[in-house]
Amino acid sequence: MDIIEDLNPAQREAVEAIEGPVLVVAGPGSGKTRVITQRIAYLIKVVGISPHRILAVTFTNKAAREMKNRVHAMLDRGAEGLTLGTFHAICARILRQEAGHLGISSRFVIYDENDQASLITRSLKDLAIDPKQYPPRSILSMISAAKAELIGSDEFVSGNYFEEVAKRVYERYQQLLAESNALDFDDLLMRTVILFRDHPEVLAKYQSRYLHIMIDEFQDTNFAQYKLANQLAEKYRNICVVGDPDQSIYSWRSADLRNILNFERDYPDARVIMLEQNYRSTQTILKAASQVISPNEQRKEKKLWTDNDEGELITIVEAFNEQE
Repeated sequence: MDIIEDLNPAQREAVEAIEGPVLVVAGPGSGKTRVITQRIAYLIKVVGISPHRILAVTFTNKAAREMKNRVHAMLDRGAEGLTLGTFHAICARILRQEAGHLGISSRFVIYDENDQASLITRSLKDLAIDPKQYPPRSILSMISAAKAELIGSDEFVSGNYFEEVAKRVYERYQQLLAESNALDFDDLLMRTVILFRDHPEVLAKYQSRYLHIMIDEFQDTNFAQYKLANQLAEKYRNICVVGDPDQSIYSWRSADLRNILNFERDYPDARVIMLEQNYRSTQTILKAASQVISPNEQRKEKKLWTDNDEGELITIVEAFNEQE
């Protein structure tokens, strides 16, 4: 019980809600990272779930390291076997283990953004397309967006000439990746979803392993990540997602706010828990932030509050640009 004794009622509810789908709407400064780490510790130490059967997903390597350190500190290294990392890291691990099913080598290399841009430039050159007229970064962005929607080069539909060029580059780009035994970051997600779709026996193995699944920053998942989460959670349905539509900032990276807004549609029996107590900000800042975000139409209504002081008044500064 020492794991949950310092939590507020809503946080405690989120930690103890371990059966079935759970949506935790965590306002800013409400201690969501603490809730996730203590939920993992609660499952292992109190409920008796093997760490091997828990999957926890975060969005950055830094967040994953921090969460892993917290869990190990709470359990005195009793979390060995826990799968905790980013979507990309977890997918890379799965693909290396199951590469044979996709006809790729388990020793594939992973291309970063600079590698990708260079390969797009080479693809343009191979196709005798002017990179000044069709900027590599723009083409790469279009390809990345397609992969986030699980659209392969053969399924890419062009509606104008720029998109027709992008389709041709996409096809050549994938050929060059294959020749180099390489995957890009978007491939890690897309290929894992395809692996699970086309090889149900592989999916069944991972579904049986992961009895509990937790996903942080759910408002910033794209379609591929959402599909992957649903595939893995289909057997036991013990999926807990944590996020806040008001804090979605990665639409430019194909994050789809509808994922968190539609969670209750896809899981009609989901338990919704609101973390509304803010520990970080003054009352003045909290009131102002709530007023600023309130006109947004795509959001889940919540009433943030704090026991902190009123704080200093807000100063409004009009500047010519961000440097000024």
